[in-house]
Amino acid sequence: MDDLSTYYQVLGLKPGASPEEVRQAYRDMVKVWHPDRFAHDERLRGMAQEKLKEINGAYESLKAQAFEASIAPEPAGATETETTAAASPARNRTALWTTVGVFAFVLVAAAILFFAKGGGGKAGSSAAIHPAITNNIASLTNAPCSLSFYGSHSRLTIATTGSLSGAFTVEFWALNRQAKTGGTILSSRTPDDFGFDIKFREGKRFHSDIGDGSHWLVRNANATCAYKADTWYHLAYVMTPNSYLVYVNGKVAGGGEILPEGNPLLYDDGHQLCFGVERLDADDFDGLLADVRVWQTVRTEEEIKSGMKRTLTGNEPGLTGWWRFAEGSGTNTADSSGHGFNGTLTGDFSWSKDVPPAIRR
Repeated sequence: MDDLSTYYQVLGLKPGASPEEVRQAYRDMVKVWHPDRFAHDERLRGMAQEKLKEINGAYESLKAQAFEASIAPEPAGATETETTAAASPARNRTALWTTVGVFAFVLVAAAILFFAKGGGGKAGSSAAIHPAITNNIASLTNAPCSLSFYGSHSRLTIATTGSLSGAFTVEFWALNRQAKTGGTILSSRTPDDFGFDIKFREGKRFHSDIGDGSHWLVRNANATCAYKADTWYHLAYVMTPNSYLVYVNGKVAGGGEILPEGNPLLYDDGHQLCFGVERLDADDFDGLLADVRVWQTVRTEEEIKSGMKRTLTGNEPGLTGWWRFAEGSGTNTADSSGHGFNGTLTGDFSWSKDVPPAIRR
């Protein structure tokens, strides 16, 4: 039995089922095997978690297969073949220079990693490059992935130091599996409350609460968006001491004043930055998260619109944290900005190659 047949079988379907049938079967299976249904029995809960990972793996593989089929090129006719043959020298030169460029980049990255480990110095010499920079280089050589959260208090905890407040921008790509239910994408409301959060909220809006660490500045800082299930959205929240703006897919979708003026807080020692769970409300995230960026600057509409469609270098001015999830496995993910704000994953999660088209490479 081939892999595709196995994936269909996991979802209780026959090979060749339509995308809508696959989606509905997936939702039905998640309801049956969600670990929260077995909270009374740790053994059954563990079995359900393993089964849910198998279900999610099959669903994401079938989604990827459907995407590849949808972009497969049409067979070329005789005229197109002739045109391609005539243009081949130029294309070959382009392909050659592309290959040379990629090879050169790999060589440079390998050399930096080599010297970072002390291989370029005399015997007994120590590494000359900070580990955070080494992690940054390593993460940029791998393709980005997304993190798949399944509720049940699964989360990504970021090891931030210091604080970020006043003016900042948070942006990321997110996908919710259920259009009629909400879920916390980001939160810094623990261990102390009155931090910051961003949520999917009941299929009609994105929701945020803005605090200064000791009290609320704005509740229900919302952006109207009738989001759909299994669809990627780019969100950007831009904060200043007297206002906020929310961008959805590069366009303003909400905003308002902060009166009286305050100091919006993203994180500090008493407000841990986490993704996937709030830990105060029972609305854990059931979906995918990709390409998270935190800036200590106020990003403009043009910067957000153009930046969401390209990969960063990691050295952009004002970039404080950038998580590409390029590892593809394990329970840790590196901060590709080089600031060392690495993340630790706990709970029910998995890695996925389902990423927004804008960040694929």
